[in-house]
Amino acid sequence: MLVEGLAKIKVEGVFYNPRMKFCRDLDMVIFKLMPGKTYLDSLSATGVRGIRAKLEAGKEPFFNDISKKAVKVIKENLKINGIEAKVYCEEAGALMRKEKFDHVDVDPFGSPAPFIDPACFSAKKCISFTATDTAALCGSAVKSCLRKYSCFVEKVEFYPEVGLRVLAGKIASEATKYDKAVEFFASWAKEHYYRIHVVVKRSPRLAAKIYENYGYLIYCKKCLYREYINIENKNNTKSCCPRCGEKLKVYGPMWLGNMKNAKGDLSKVKKMDVDKKVKEFLIKLNEEIDVPFYYNVHEVCKRLKVSPKPVDEIIEKLKEMGFEASKTVLSGNGIRTNASIDVVEFLLQKF
Repeated sequence: MLVEGLAKIKVEGVFYNPRMKFCRDLDMVIFKLMPGKTYLDSLSATGVRGIRAKLEAGKEPFFNDISKKAVKVIKENLKINGIEAKVYCEEAGALMRKEKFDHVDVDPFGSPAPFIDPACFSAKKCISFTATDTAALCGSAVKSCLRKYSCFVEKVEFYPEVGLRVLAGKIASEATKYDKAVEFFASWAKEHYYRIHVVVKRSPRLAAKIYENYGYLIYCKKCLYREYINIENKNNTKSCCPRCGEKLKVYGPMWLGNMKNAKGDLSKVKKMDVDKKVKEFLIKLNEEIDVPFYYNVHEVCKRLKVSPKPVDEIIEKLKEMGFEASKTVLSGNGIRTNASIDVVEFLLQKF
């Protein structure tokens, strides 16, 4: 018998990943802030996330797993926790094509790509995705990313964010097929996985506007110059870097807009009685400015051949100069700012 959050579960040979406990802890807090009552745990395994969603976030869970053994374990775990709920034993994509739920959660072993379309079809209010195919998303496996996410990327020094935005772009574009607009409520990359929570709204007008935030990263591997452009402006991209003259790389298409709730709902976490580490992580996420593509301070310093400077000090200096700046949950060495690479390098050389 394992205890996780308020849930008690048996595993009995069914997949259970203890390393994802912190992710599920974060999820429970976020679920309390997201709309919708009915919740599909589409790839349930032991059912731990759906059970916790009921006990800790007040959701009305539905469970599914294609494995009959898993279904048996889920039913036993529901009994242990005093929960009555429907348990399906179907291929997840097929189930999502047949039934609709307020909130659909997809946590596969590997890529969520095959489930993005049916999840966007099924979800009435929210979708949550986990991805563990980090090589494809971060640019280490270029052709795999093209096949799964219709996006060209290579590995860069801020690859965790590139991976998130590739996944976000795929979600946003798939949702528009069903006249649904997305708002990214919370997202992060940690250890071996990416996690994205999305609020969806059915509106042809808003769905069309999604592509204002969909486009390309223009990047120079030599001097770290970067800019980003809307998908409609791809033909206007520069071929050579304006800083060093090197040939520029064009990565995408991907999501370029906000990656967390713009209404500030995450700020409510400060007043919630939750685990200290969970609260610290979500407060940091909420306070992170929403400017695409952070700078990796160590990588910039390495190129300049100067010693790395403390991130907090660089942020304060940038703010004193009138720029926005913050830390990022994606990297301990990362700084998110609306300052250009020229300004960042000037600052790192100056002190």
